[in-house]
Amino acid sequence: MTRDPYRIAGPAVISFSGGRTSGYMLKHILDAHGGALTDDVRVVFANTGKERTETLDFVAECGARWGVHITWVEYDWNEPHRTRIVSHNSASRNGEPFEALIDRKGFVPNPRMRFCTSFLKRDRIDSYARHWLGWKSWSSVLGLRADEPKRVYRQRACGVRKRTGATVQLPLADARVTEADVLDWWAEQPFDLALRSHEGNCDLCFLKARWKIERSCATGPTSRTGGSRRKPSPAKRAPRAIARTCASFASTANPMHACSIRSSGKACSI
Repeated sequence: MTRDPYRIAGPAVISFSGGRTSGYMLKHILDAHGGALTDDVRVVFANTGKERTETLDFVAECGARWGVHITWVEYDWNEPHRTRIVSHNSASRNGEPFEALIDRKGFVPNPRMRFCTSFLKRDRIDSYARHWLGWKSWSSVLGLRADEPKRVYRQRACGVRKRTGATVQLPLADARVTEADVLDWWAEQPFDLALRSHEGNCDLCFLKARWKIERSCATGPTSRTGGSRRKPSPAKRAPRAIARTCASFASTANPMHACSIRSSGKACSI
């Protein structure tokens, strides 16, 4: 008998990014469990402070409509285990966790050092599982689709996270779900994420395609300075790629919306 990829055995944490794909995954997991999860399967949303308001509203609406509790966590250096439990009402909306992390690191994240993902998302969810729930080992359920082969391969290659012992599960990849499947499904739902595909996830994330960032700058009510609203602290080290990326965006349609480059050329507020 074929195993249902949406049947999740606890202890497990379902990582909900606040996007359509992870929403699709969560609803299918709920349906596979008869609409309610067991107490040892939790849903967690890690807020970086750089998500759009529409994303935060979507997370809250998914929880309310589907009757599932979603725990919201944020990075906070001054809190025990560097983690703070928040809610839709108290969640940061102006990049505070992101800026606090840059202050601690002394330079901005980039494709080679994606500490924003690890510190603001993965580590906060792992911290919640270990210190709030008291789990010693668990499954980390991620919403990677079958049409994201590189990301799926990287996660499957690590299998178990060495530092925490969390075992990775990828139900969407196992179910051969593609982006088209996700969009078709949401088109039939009574509600949806109020963002276009290029507007999702963190505001002006450096991992987005250039055309997505330029379109967001041109059309969306987004923070045009990207990851930080203030001048960054002096960089300890930052690859030249960061300065090159910032300089390239100085040539966008509205230069006033480009990220600011420090006089040293070594760091910027993307």
